[in-house]
Amino acid sequence: MRKSLLVAALLLIAGSLGLAQVKIGINLELSGRFAAIGNQTLNGIKVANLQTPEVLGQKVELVICDNETSREGSIACAQRFVNEGVIGVLGAISSSMSIPAAEVLQDAGIIMISTSSTNPQTTQIGDFIFRMAYTDDFQGKLAAAYVVKDLGAKKVAVFRQIDDDYSYGLAGFFDETAKKLGAKTLVQDFVANTVDFTAQLNNIRSFKPDAIYYSGFCAEGAPFMKQLREQGFTQQVIGADASDDPQCPEGAGAAFDGYIFTGFATPNLIADPAAKKRAEAFKQKYFEVIKNAKPGDFNGFVLAGADSYNVLVAAIKAAGTTDVKAVRDALANMEHYPGVSGDITYKGTDGTPKDRTIGFYKYEVKSASDWKKIELFGKSTAEVQ
Repeated sequence: MRKSLLVAALLLIAGSLGLAQVKIGINLELSGRFAAIGNQTLNGIKVANLQTPEVLGQKVELVICDNETSREGSIACAQRFVNEGVIGVLGAISSSMSIPAAEVLQDAGIIMISTSSTNPQTTQIGDFIFRMAYTDDFQGKLAAAYVVKDLGAKKVAVFRQIDDDYSYGLAGFFDETAKKLGAKTLVQDFVANTVDFTAQLNNIRSFKPDAIYYSGFCAEGAPFMKQLREQGFTQQVIGADASDDPQCPEGAGAAFDGYIFTGFATPNLIADPAAKKRAEAFKQKYFEVIKNAKPGDFNGFVLAGADSYNVLVAAIKAAGTTDVKAVRDALANMEHYPGVSGDITYKGTDGTPKDRTIGFYKYEVKSASDWKKIELFGKSTAEVQ
């Protein structure tokens, strides 16, 4: 009888160990204004999870929370993850949703890796907060140098969303650099859900800009571009990574034809041959797994989502434990991780990867249902350090 009880107890313990799980929270904009990018990012995380479903002999469970593209929703997701005891959180994608979540998670001592927040403030909140993206000081500087030096613009109209941390901050870095390079700028403000840009367009008419910089999102970008072209403005428009979203060309059709924007580098724009090979292999796996994916659905947000998962799992493995502080230390000391988005080093940084590649792209649009994204070139953030 005693022997039978011992065997039963051992089997129960073994079964419990087999069911042990490492919980990773996913805080993403899966509905609302940024849903397209949020779901692309989630698909990248899911494919990475399929490729590496276990760590330290334990299954990795993805605990998914839709923040509904709201600060309140992002805070609620973060608080839920604190209660559920996750080891780390991936997301959010946007700075306005990442910053409030980071404040909650930092206080709770839980690791957070924002997949694509580019506002420098995000990782400055504390030592448990990381990102997978570059920051807007780099993105803004590179875009301004391209507009002023390569396009030869002497006057630039800058459109920014004043109630969004990302858009407002990015426009500031662009504006500052463009002025330093000798250009004159005129800044125009709008808020979320703006559909009428008549006043702003009237304001820039007498300024006669050579180019226009737009740091906002596609929800407002679609009506903006339609009205811009309808009112006879033919200048080159340059956007940022928030424009890497099907909602732009599908929302305004041919008005986006020729639109240039910066964003996460896709495989062809990654300079390192080994990193490019990893990215291409992941792209092939992505389309095998995500059956309904369209060509435009695979972008840098997918790669950033995948690598946010990859580095967290790698840090757990390096730490040899699920102790959060030990994993945080392993992540903070990570050097030259071979990611699908490129080489990733956190050691000696504020939680921002040491070197990222920013891609430059152009939309070719015949109609809302007939468009493609053209890869132009890639630039390393190291080039502006």
